[in-house]
Amino acid sequence: MSKHPQTDQGSLDIYVQGTCSGNLGRSAVHAHTYVFSYLPDAKPQQAVSLTMPVMPDQYGYQQGVHPIFQMNLPEGELRELLRNRFQKAVQNFDDLALLGIIGQSQIGRIRLAAAGSEPDSIPLQDMQELRTYTGTEDLFSDLLQRYANYSGISGVQPKVLVRDAATVSATAQLEQFSYRDATHIVKAWNPERFPQLAANEYFCMQAARKAGLETPDVELVAQGRLLIVKRFDLDGKGGYRGFEDFCVLNGLATDDKYVGSYQDIAQRIRQFVSPHRVHEALEQFFLSLALTCAVRNGDAHLKNFGVLYDDPEGEVQFAPAFDIVSTTPYIPNDTLALLFGGSKSFPERKALLIFARQFCNINERRASRLLEWVAHGLEATLPELQAYQRENPAFVAIGERIQAVWKQGIAAIMGTDCE
Repeated sequence: MSKHPQTDQGSLDIYVQGTCSGNLGRSAVHAHTYVFSYLPDAKPQQAVSLTMPVMPDQYGYQQGVHPIFQMNLPEGELRELLRNRFQKAVQNFDDLALLGIIGQSQIGRIRLAAAGSEPDSIPLQDMQELRTYTGTEDLFSDLLQRYANYSGISGVQPKVLVRDAATVSATAQLEQFSYRDATHIVKAWNPERFPQLAANEYFCMQAARKAGLETPDVELVAQGRLLIVKRFDLDGKGGYRGFEDFCVLNGLATDDKYVGSYQDIAQRIRQFVSPHRVHEALEQFFLSLALTCAVRNGDAHLKNFGVLYDDPEGEVQFAPAFDIVSTTPYIPNDTLALLFGGSKSFPERKALLIFARQFCNINERRASRLLEWVAHGLEATLPELQAYQRENPAFVAIGERIQAVWKQGIAAIMGTDCE
């Protein structure tokens, strides 16, 4: 495909479910501006985002690449590794250049490749090796070296995308095609700043599932050093569903992920989720928010909520809960990531019930029941956390702090005195 006349050298072709939909590049007219153009024959179903329907005009954006393309840009350690690896070889190492490296594999249904080429398949990984690993070497460092180029995924904590050989094989037996891209996320943690973070997230996600939230499958492996998360945007047929976080839906750059309020998310749910799914979505959102408050998660920002769809012209639903951790065991004075009723303090029961009624259209009786679900999810998970603590001495200190935080959180959402 030839480059669009309004973009300079180094543009990228954008693929939606395997078909080239348009082109992204730097503006040849305006400095620090990026432009995206659909191909003349692009169908409405090939829209790259719910916020960017197919049309003949260009989409320009000045705060880096457009939010939908920023969504999966690596942050933290992964971004630094890629910068060090490619900065000398890539002229003008900006977000577009970074997308040219990792865009072939990322969360959601969009893939990117250099103009005129197609995204590559990523190498297969035997996940059983990770599950049974008992060595002392830094296993994640090896994964990072091997899969950094294929890891279009946001987040400051170290993580990579991998393609599980068993998942690909099982799907290939049922379908004509199987996953050419990643099927799982593998997460590690900084042992100095956030000790035992993988176990922390694992138990928070177990509590979320027991509280009635839809969640991806998660596994704690390699003696607690890694968390394996199965991608929830797999369509079960060898392809990938559309995913967009609330930075994208708000038209915001990734750097603005802490801007706004939880009320804004409720409003966007009404705007973007299919009408017959809005009630269910608002209940799931309220459950997730209540759990966030109960576990004292100070990182529930705009990028940690999203929507899923197969066709931008079809049904849109609220995405499963993900990336839930207790942050106050590490940062005792941590607060909410977004505003809640004009404040970032963790709210208690009364404020949550008011929020449910005013912004989620959930009556007090139902909201009280949902808070009971959250308390049940945490209480049912505590024995598992305690058993893990007994078996893993390295988890004892942080485990004690997590337990104390959860008990405090349960008391707050249930309106009882903490024992």
